[in-house]
This record gives sequence, C-alpha cells and structure tokens, in this order.
Amino acid sequence: MANHTTIEAPRGTGGSARLVQTPSAPTPKGAVFGFTFVNSLSAGLVTSGIFVLTAEGFGFSALQNFLLGVVLGVMYIVGALGAQPFTRRLRRMIPGLSSRAILVGIMLALGALTTLPALVCGLGKPDRGAGGEWSVWLMVTLYSPITGVLWPMVESFLSGGRRDRELRATIGLWNVIWSSSLVVGALAISGFVKVAPGAALVALGLLQFGAIAFLFWFPPEPGVHVHEQHAPSPPIYADLLTTFRVFLPTSYVVSSALGPILPLACNSIGVPAEWQMVVTSAWLLPRCLGFLTLERWHGWHGRWSAPVVGGVLFAGGFAIAILAWHFSKHNTAPGLHVNELLALLAGLALFGLGMAVIYAGSIYYAMEVGAAEVEAGGMHEALIGVGYAGGPILGVVAIGLQKRDVIAEQSVSTFILWGVIGVLLLASAIVIKRVRDGHKKHGAFAGH
Repeated sequence: MANHTTIEAPRGTGGSARLVQTPSAPTPKGAVFGFTFVNSLSAGLVTSGIFVLTAEGFGFSALQNFLLGVVLGVMYIVGALGAQPFTRRLRRMIPGLSSRAILVGIMLALGALTTLPALVCGLGKPDRGAGGEWSVWLMVTLYSPITGVLWPMVESFLSGGRRDRELRATIGLWNVIWSSSLVVGALAISGFVKVAPGAALVALGLLQFGAIAFLFWFPPEPGVHVHEQHAPSPPIYADLLTTFRVFLPTSYVVSSALGPILPLACNSIGVPAEWQMVVTSAWLLPRCLGFLTLERWHGWHGRWSAPVVGGVLFAGGFAIAILAWHFSKHNTAPGLHVNELLALLAGLALFGLGMAVIYAGSIYYAMEVGAAEVEAGGMHEALIGVGYAGGPILGVVAIGLQKRDVIAEQSVSTFILWGVIGVLLLASAIVIKRVRDGHKKHGAFAGH
C-alpha cells in the first residue's frame, strides 16, 4: 500500500543524485492509527466478510458468491491502477484540493454505499423474492475501487516525513493495528449476520462517517519522505523483495479462494449462523499475532528462509481448511462436527501466520530497497487485486464445470483445491529457484 513521495534514487540501485530538502513534519501516529483502525474494521469487513453476509443474510448461492468475489477483485485492480490518475484529475478540476479533503470525500462515499442494501432490502433479513440483490452487487462494484484509492493515501500519510528505524517501527505497529481491527469487527457483527445483514452494513458505514473526525489531526498533505545519506541496503534485499512479491498475489489468490468457500464449509460442519463470522475470521487473530511477532523480533530480516516458511504456512493451512470441508461432507452425523471444526480452525491459524510473514516481508523490503514510490504503490495494490480475483475465478470455473456435468457436485471443492495447488506450485517453483540462486549469490543470511 505504499504511496509516499520519494525524492531520492532507489536505495541499492547505484543512484547518486539526491535532492537536498528538509523533510516536513509527519502526520501524528495516533491520528493515522485511529483512522486506520476504524477503516480497516469497516472496509475490511465489507470486502472480506461480505461473503458470509451474502450467503447467510441475502441467500447467495456459491456461484453468486464466487462471481461477487471476481467483481470485487477486478474492481479493486481498477481502483488501484487508477488511484493516481483519479486524484490528479480531481486536483485539476478543483484547484487547491488537498489529500485530506479527498480522504473526507472517500469516507462519505464509502459510508453512503454501505446503506444501499438497507435502503433497498431493509435492515433485517431480506425477502429473496423481492429482487433487491442488485443493491449488493452495485455496492461492491463501487465500494471496491474506492478502497483501492483509500489505502495508498493512508500509507502516504503514515510514512511521509518518517525515515529509517522510525519508519520501519511505525509500519510494523500499523500492521498490527489494521489486522487486529478485523478481529474486533468480526466479533462485533457476528450476531447480525443472519438476522440483520442490512443493519450490519449500515453500522460499518456509520463507522466510516465517524472516521472523518481523525482527519482533524491530519495535515492537508502527507509529510515529505526524505532519505538522508546512508549506506545502501544489502544487495540480497532487492532479491528478497522480488521473491516476496511472487508470493504476495499468490497468498491473496489463496485468501480469496477461501472467502466464498468458508460459509459453505461452516454450513457443512454444522456451525450455527451466529458463529460463522467468528469461524470464518479465525485466521485474522493469528495473522495479527504474526505481525506483532515480526514487529518485535527482527531475526527474519535478510533470511531466505522467511519467504519459504511463509509459503509453507499459508499453503499448508489452506489445504487443511479445504480438506476439513471435504471430509465434513462425508460425515452424516447431525449437529456440529467437532473434529472437522478443529481441523478447519487449525488450518486457518496456520494460514493467518503465513499471510503475516508474506505481507510483512513485502512491505519491509519495499521500504528498505526504496521501491515504494507513488507508481509502485498502485502496482502493489493491483497485484493484491489480482489475488482477490484469482481465487473466485477458480470457483466460477469449478461450478460451471459441475453444472455442465463435467465434474460431480462433490468434486467442486477438490477442483478448487487443485487449482490453487497449481498456482502454489508455480509460485513455489519460482521462489525455490530464487532462493537457490540467492544462496549461491549472497549466502543464507545478510541481515542487520
């Protein structure tokens, strides 16, 4: 999500010309953290938790949820790649428009969009025969690209004016804050999933209206991010950056494949509707704990083992979660299937830890190498959008084949599993080659 202003040649690339400029004051961390917490809670649950709301509250089928996931991912790519052109055009149309004012507009737009399903379908569980499902589709279609503009701007205020150790510490704590907010949000709205999905979305929108208060402490523009003269980062860091970026979109393919599947897995395992949001969000707390560990312990810096461990964790966790669903469908006992539930929770925990390693590594090396410039931020988010869309595309293909009797209905989850495994094998082959070449080139460790 990097989108800060950089006025030096990328570190470690041999660039020598640097503009001498006094860095402006950074945005107060408390304001950015508060704004991030509220928006991660609301926007994060709208995008990642929408599939539970649509399945339980609006009665979406598996195919509808997968298609919704594709729309979410594609529109996120549109927003990420169009963030810079969009803001530049706004500034040309409205002279003097500040970044802070744009954030106010984003909050108003996102908050208003969450009320659309409630206006059309009501606050409670809607009548499927009333034909109001289009409101959910329209909300996601417009909401997703706006979040693709939001997060690069938030990080620009977070990182602007901060350097070196302070910047790394601030980003590390920021990872903990935005990830922990999703845990709180999932617990808060779990009781509304089935009985009042419209009310849950409205509540999240009201939070985004309230987030505008934190902008009072934001300066009109982010601080200027200036690096002083210092030793270049170790050459291994550039290679580790590209290695982590292989796994970054891959991890989101896995995550987005899980999103629409988890409500189906919960139903198959016998999880009560009021607890499904908690179960499907069970990977969020391990991810938060993973971020906290990596923020406090820096022994992973410069180590080739870090992307390997991250890849094994999120790939293995996904496989365990999918297999728990698969076996639960063959368990004919009524009620809650405890063994399958425990397997699902264990898989999600491993998956969350792996996601923390991959995301933290991608952000850390982007900053250390100096590649986190304005344009790079949009591309970084676009890669995540590719991951968002990739998983649901596999689901759409699987259900399409099932409806044409190419594969059996009970083989849909297996098809998705093998599709994700194919993506993982390809990414893993690339990473293994890079790790092997990196060992020969740099050795196993070049941390600091």
